[in-house]
Amino acid sequence: MQNQPPDALFTSWQPLAEAGRVPLLLIRHGRTAANLERRFVGKSDVPLDEVGLRQAELLARRLRDLPRAALYCSPLSRARQTAAALGPPQPVEGLQELDQGAFEGHRGEAMMAAYPEIFEGWLSDPTHVRIPGGETLGECRDRAMSALIAVLEAHVPGPPVLVVAHQMVLATLILSAQGRPLRLVREVKQGNTAVNLMSWGPGGLQVHRLNDTAHLDADPTSGS
Repeated sequence: MQNQPPDALFTSWQPLAEAGRVPLLLIRHGRTAANLERRFVGKSDVPLDEVGLRQAELLARRLRDLPRAALYCSPLSRARQTAAALGPPQPVEGLQELDQGAFEGHRGEAMMAAYPEIFEGWLSDPTHVRIPGGETLGECRDRAMSALIAVLEAHVPGPPVLVVAHQMVLATLILSAQGRPLRLVREVKQGNTAVNLMSWGPGGLQVHRLNDTAHLDADPTSGS
């Protein structure tokens, strides 16, 4: 059997810690039935489906030997279940998904027909577009960033801090770390159980590796 190349997640965090930064693995939750059906789920508390549970298992297998400083997650079930595969997580309220108000539980096509002006604004620049009964993307970014910084400031450079959250939360945090506007949110792709290597230190958040789903690639049951 040929030797496998070293996993980049295992080799990339140590130089960050040695440079005085707090390494961060920012992870998206596994798949849900609502993801598969392309429904808005936001703050709706839906569980992982069978594929999502398998994805979480494969993620845990990949990260089994990775040292960690702590494990945090959104309080929503799909994030908690994904994180629980890695170990006992600490839920953080501010990391829950974008509140999608009247859209919650509905398919995209139906909401586009019912709220065309909302979608027009969202496609142009979603930063300040308020979903009826929900929140703006900018509000989601601000409270998620405050929650994440509070978590990271409790740690010193060393093994990575692991955080499991959601598509919109991750996308807004990544864009902010890159100094890019939220209107580019659709450009930030995050597969289920995707891992992003980031770090916290002087100059704020930095991004080092995005949307890594290598743990799913060789398993036909993972939905990758």
